[in-house]
Amino acid sequence: MEIALLYKNCLRIKGKRATFVVDPSKQDKVVYNAAMVVAQPAERLYVHPDTVVIEGPGEYEIAGVKMSAINDGAIVYNLVVDGVEIYLGKISSFEKMQHKLKEQHVVIAYADSMLNASFVTSLSTNVIIFYGDRATELAASIGKEKSEAVGKYSITHDKLPQVVETVVLE
Repeated sequence: MEIALLYKNCLRIKGKRATFVVDPSKQDKVVYNAAMVVAQPAERLYVHPDTVVIEGPGEYEIAGVKMSAINDGAIVYNLVVDGVEIYLGKISSFEKMQHKLKEQHVVIAYADSMLNASFVTSLSTNVIIFYGDRATELAASIGKEKSEAVGKYSITHDKLPQVVETVVLE
């Protein structure tokens, strides 16, 4: 599975069976099975006419990938891509729901606000990925001043790190 920053605040999550794009806001040549809303209002997204847009709570299955979206005043997505369990959402959403969420392999957090993000370490057993304008600051707030800054991050279930790794996508 690969998680890549396509352009500012837009991610691609690509597995063997499906590709998801998070907050696509301009036309590009990336082919994907579904678009997910995290930071942009759905009406500001640019999606192909036949694309499934996931923006609300519920359970979904896209190209064999099961996922759910929880909305308790803020939305958090839960996906299992190639056997890797993922949470995806805004850092402020995770903060609101932190006591309702269980541990996952990977937490992908959009850095929409500056707060003490140390609670995120209780949500991930393997990898925390920050992206957005304040990603570097948030990584530093959990004591990771030397976080790995990359454009894309690849991971497989059998190669999950044993110690929590922090990554900044930029």
